[in-house]
Parts: sequence; C-alpha cells; structure tokens
Amino acid sequence: MLAEQSEVAWSDAVTAASAAAAWWAGFFTVIRHRGVHHITLEPHPSPLHEQALSTAVSVVAHGMATRVLEAALRNSDDNPALRAAYCRAIEAGICAEPELPRLIDELAELRLVDLVSTTARWRGRFTKYAGGTGAGQVE
Repeated sequence: MLAEQSEVAWSDAVTAASAAAAWWAGFFTVIRHRGVHHITLEPHPSPLHEQALSTAVSVVAHGMATRVLEAALRNSDDNPALRAAYCRAIEAGICAEPELPRLIDELAELRLVDLVSTTARWRGRFTKYAGGTGAGQVE
C-alpha cells in the first residue's frame, strides 16, 4: 500500500497499525484452543490451516491501515500519494471480500471471527454470526 512513500509521517502509523493488527491475529490464534466456535459456542474449534491465518492477518492489517489512511486524509491537504495509498487499501479490501465468509467459517473461534469481521471493510460484517453473545448483531 505504501509503495515509495515510506518516508512520510503517515506511513509510520500505517506500519505500526498493520504490525499491531498482525500481532493480535497471531495472539488470538495462539489462544484459539481455549475459545469457542462463533456459532455453536462449543469449545475446541477445528484445526486452522496456515493459509487461513495468513489471510486473516492480511485482512486485519489492511483494515487497520485503511482506518489510519482515512484519518490521515481527513487531516491533510489533497496529497496524491496518501490518496493513492488509501485507494490501494480499499482495493485490497474489495479483493478480499469474496473470501471473508469462507475465512470466517474456517477461523471459527469467536475472538478471531470478531477481530476479522469488525476490522475488515465488507458489507456482511454486521450480520449476526453468534447467538446469545451480543457479538455481531444485525445492523
């Protein structure tokens, strides 16, 4: 997303937010075995494949980067490099959107599903995916 603009101030914020997002996805994966399935609320979700974790990290990192870039755009003059980075972040979200329902099904664990579905910019993010927890309520 940042392309050649790594020396500007907002790129540090994007990098930090993306790194933090990746850390949280990894942390929730490490403690995943202690969680519950996001629909059934049964313990011990099925195993998670490495590709699903990689995709989850990417989705969460892009979602956080998009928010940082939005804030930077609101607080800046018309900066073409910043606008281009924001457009690349939106494009990444659009490209990932068709895979999100499958990804959420594979992630299965409530904390991971919450993290991915509330960080990503996608039309289905407010659908109710767990009963009785208050998470993911319908808009």
